[in-house]
Amino acid sequence: MAKVVLKDLTKVFKKGKNLIYASNKINLEVSDGRSFGIVGPSGGGKTTLLRLIAGLELPTDGYIYFDEKMVSAPNRIIVDPADRGIAMVFQNWALYPNMTIYDNIAFPLRNMKVPKAEIDKKVKEVAEILNIQHILDHYPREVSGGQMQRTALARALVKNPKILLLDEPFSNLDAQIRDSARALVRKIQRELKLTTIIVSHDPADIFAITEEAGVIVNGILVQKGNASEIYDNPINETVSKLLGDINIIKAEIKDSHIKLGNIMIPINRKLDKGVIDIGIRPEDIKISETNDIPGFVNVGKVKIKVSSYVAGTFKVVVSPIDDESIELNVNTEKHREAGTDINLFIKPEKIKIFDEKGNKI
Repeated sequence: MAKVVLKDLTKVFKKGKNLIYASNKINLEVSDGRSFGIVGPSGGGKTTLLRLIAGLELPTDGYIYFDEKMVSAPNRIIVDPADRGIAMVFQNWALYPNMTIYDNIAFPLRNMKVPKAEIDKKVKEVAEILNIQHILDHYPREVSGGQMQRTALARALVKNPKILLLDEPFSNLDAQIRDSARALVRKIQRELKLTTIIVSHDPADIFAITEEAGVIVNGILVQKGNASEIYDNPINETVSKLLGDINIIKAEIKDSHIKLGNIMIPINRKLDKGVIDIGIRPEDIKISETNDIPGFVNVGKVKIKVSSYVAGTFKVVVSPIDDESIELNVNTEKHREAGTDINLFIKPEKIKIFDEKGNKI
């Protein structure tokens, strides 16, 4: 396996008279055998970063090292992609439709002039690991999306790569098999101790697979660390939204409380009085007819405005009774009738507070 080190890595594209920084002085180290996830908006530079690591793009500036060996430098590819010991799984899987599943997996080994008997052994071994041994004589059009994804992964793993790069690998899968695909990749990564870097716009991919994560916005690595830490302590509003559902609301500081209409949320910190933005994730809010929920603080009455059922979860929108312009999205365990007044409970310690520029206070 290999450690990946990026030093001031920069990639600039020209678009007319403008310069687009797809990567802007990125510094990152992914330890040998670890998994690292990169989340960010579309067009934020995630795929370009993978292509730079793979050697498919020239850095405008900065350096890439695998272990202590420099593989890319400003405007130079020092080690060719084929010699980097990498395997890459693309969003569209890029399977050859005129080849069987067996031949798709064997393709890179044949290019490497591996003996036929060794190819057969390796293909069957990786197919068994990924549970696709029974479809080796099928063509991609004859198998499911999940099986195609496993085939793409098998084709990557059959080369015994040092580094596995995953570019939005689950976005084309049905929701019902996405979780099993994530679990499979995580299992393979752990068992083979593969240095793995995955990029995705879906935070669920990052949380399911990686040990550490980073957030890229406009080519800048704005925050990195343990994925759960970033989720709980985002550096700004943009990062908080990229890592999961969150209510962002304008609020007023008054007497050591956050005031949302008739809702008063106690805070254990001193803040200047004035208007701020706060962020509250749906799982840190509850509603109930009771007056007490362990671990939560009762902050007042709200009115249920909308109640719906989405993807296995009951969701409601609530507002303070005296200010319906303020809205909070809450996940609940059962259907709630719109128009009902109910108690609102919040975990104050989980509230994120942002300044007028959207940066965390």
